Amino acid sequence: MVTAPLFVIFLLVALGMVKWGGTHPGIIAFGVVLGLSLASTAFGGPILDGIESGMSAALSAATNLAGGAR
Repeated sequence: MVTAPLFVIFLLVALGMVKWGGTHPGIIAFGVVLGLSLASTAFGGPILDGIESGMSAALSAATNLAGGAR
């Protein structure tokens, strides 16, 4: 499922898109509604699991590059 850190990352990206990307808040709201409707289907679970595992892998790779995993 969507964890709090993943939600914060998505929120920061959305706010950045509105502020600097020229995206309108209505487009972000439509994306939220679309995401919620997708999450309520059978396709939502595997997609969210894939996003979460991808984020975990990216965080692990960034930690390894920074030398944190010794």
